[in-house]
Amino acid sequence: MTNQQSAISIVEPGEGELVNVLGAPIMIKSAGRSDQLFFVDHPTPPGYGVPMHVHEDEDELFYVLEGEITLEHAGGSATVGAGTFIHLPRGVAHGFHNPGPAPARMIVVTTPGGGLEGVFRGLDAAGRVEPPLDPQRIGEICAANRVAML
Repeated sequence: MTNQQSAISIVEPGEGELVNVLGAPIMIKSAGRSDQLFFVDHPTPPGYGVPMHVHEDEDELFYVLEGEITLEHAGGSATVGAGTFIHLPRGVAHGFHNPGPAPARMIVVTTPGGGLEGVFRGLDAAGRVEPPLDPQRIGEICAANRVAML
């Protein structure tokens, strides 16, 4: 629900835009301007991951709610659990995956939000038409939104 007069957005539990990003059902919660921020509830099934990539235009923030996430970066990797906050400045190469047998879940925020929002919506739309997506198509969608796959 958006109150036009105050520009406050309230997204109730269970509300948002559900997109499928390479097999993860991600709920977009941000209802505001994508040039300000992008906010999602991001379940990560066992074995799910995102390869190394770089955001050219946005900082990315992870807050792990449940399970474990292994973060890959230029300096190596780190496996973290619930309650962990991760700040990934723009221009820093990173990737992640769920290493465990149980699902994990995190909140992901980017600021500004346009690039990652475009990637998520683009992968969802393409996946509905041409499943499964090949790495070249994934790279094209990412590149169109200024996210470089490594």
